[in-house]
Amino acid sequence: MSIFKKPNKERIIIVGCSSFGSALLEMFSEQNKSIIIIDKKESAFLKLSPNYKGFCMEGDATDIDMLDLAGANEADMLVAATNDDNSNIMIAQIAKQIFKIKKVIARINDTNKQSSYSNMDIITISPIILSLNEFKKIALDKE
Repeated sequence: MSIFKKPNKERIIIVGCSSFGSALLEMFSEQNKSIIIIDKKESAFLKLSPNYKGFCMEGDATDIDMLDLAGANEADMLVAATNDDNSNIMIAQIAKQIFKIKKVIARINDTNKQSSYSNMDIITISPIILSLNEFKKIALDKE
């Protein structure tokens, strides 16, 4: 039996229920995805919309048993979106190498670390680089 509530939909695990993680959850919910969100702190789930009917799990996703319990062996995508780069990298590596999750995305704030993981088949996203690119577009826009 699947832990995912909508087993016929794309199955996504989000690790980290910060403002960013909860916004991702809302976005995926609107697309009718089957989502599980994991955070170390139960209080983090208070950020979620009262309309969210998905599955929340309190625990440490750097623990292989926690990801297994969350259904990582069935997941189509995992997003590591905690506030800690090292945790995100470790979670992403476990998801990719142990659970063979097809699409793994890690949020990495330290731009020096981002390039180190480009050869691991893990998609890394840097909020700093994304912000700089947007500022550059706006600042250099010649109206």
